[in-house]
Amino acid sequence: MKLGVPYEPVMYPNPETYVQSFGKGEWDIAIGPRVLAATENADSGADVWLIDLIYVAAPGKSFADAGQVDRRGVKVGVIQGSPSDRFLSHNLNAAEIVRIPLSAEISADADELLRSGKADVFGADSGVGYPAADGLPGATIVPGTFNVVRVAVALPKGRSSEAQAKIAEIVSEAKRIGIVEGAIEAAGLKGVRVAPN
Repeated sequence: MKLGVPYEPVMYPNPETYVQSFGKGEWDIAIGPRVLAATENADSGADVWLIDLIYVAAPGKSFADAGQVDRRGVKVGVIQGSPSDRFLSHNLNAAEIVRIPLSAEISADADELLRSGKADVFGADSGVGYPAADGLPGATIVPGTFNVVRVAVALPKGRSSEAQAKIAEIVSEAKRIGIVEGAIEAAGLKGVRVAPN
């Protein structure tokens, strides 16, 4: 690896446990949504990639674009504690939010929420939204996005300026020489792109 040290991944099962990990010394470098990085416990660097937040409309439901979702009587499903939940909780004025926990089968869970009528649309990152739309006959992607998640590298608060500069250099190089773009393409991700340098 570029830093010349062993790599051990630390995975979190949901957004809440990731947020709670900040300041606990559980990791040396975190990669995740900037909006979830606790600024009092971490220093975030440049964005690495960007993820569109989209709506999936239930079968039989139609919205001209993402801006038409926030209406009285519309129920919007989200993953509890996710960037979508955080954004929509502060920005929806008329629609009702219906939260479900993150699971290993989240696209199927979103489909069930839409199929059952408990939600009219499901708001999520494109990595959940597109598979959910593909998995539910009649479901459609609402045109447009309602926000963008900025994924960044974070270091625990108080790391040296030299450490921060080294991580920034590595991230910049990974974007410049195509490593990040190659990973996005290899994973076949829609609605995800390299953040500008």
